[in-house]
Amino acid sequence: MLARVITLLIGYLCGSFLTAEVVARAWAGTSIFALGDGNPGMANVGHELGLKAALICLVGDILKTVAAVLITGALFPGIGVAHFGWAGLGTTLGHDFPFWHQFKGGKGVTTIASAIILMNPLLGALAGVVGVATIVLSGYLSVAAIVAICFYTIAAYFTLPFECVIISLCFVALSLYGHGSKLRGIKDGTTHRASLSTKFWDRIRGKR
Repeated sequence: MLARVITLLIGYLCGSFLTAEVVARAWAGTSIFALGDGNPGMANVGHELGLKAALICLVGDILKTVAAVLITGALFPGIGVAHFGWAGLGTTLGHDFPFWHQFKGGKGVTTIASAIILMNPLLGALAGVVGVATIVLSGYLSVAAIVAICFYTIAAYFTLPFECVIISLCFVALSLYGHGSKLRGIKDGTTHRASLSTKFWDRIRGKR
């Protein structure tokens, strides 16, 4: 249990490094929290600063999850497959609730995706496919993020140790919390549809 707690803490410290903040400072000379919707994630960075900045943000968020896994894996080699989940959960908590910004951060989409892929690459890839399909069909990134992790959690129940299922349920809870405002925005029309979905359906209608 102590190993898991320390893994969470190290993951939290790694996650508290917000790549989007560094990118925003370098590109725009201001905090990411002052740009767009204020979310320190790839989507907001891409919308405000362009594709290159978004890709750098994506890579940085993946790397901080991997760093947490490598550091804690070296310290506690015997935890097993759940180790990836605990490290990823800690990283997501740090990303979502960074101590240096009054515990106000992002939604943890990339850190969660990285963690579930590391726990089980096949299930993680399938969850990614489900997520992309949900974006196309629903038109909303927030819905896709939640559907993907719910799919993973259900699949994990049948294929992974129960400890991994508990971690996945934590990811579901964090996703629901992080995307709550976007989900409410779908109802009142303030949440924008994803361009991927819009372009897809425009092409379908055009062919008709």
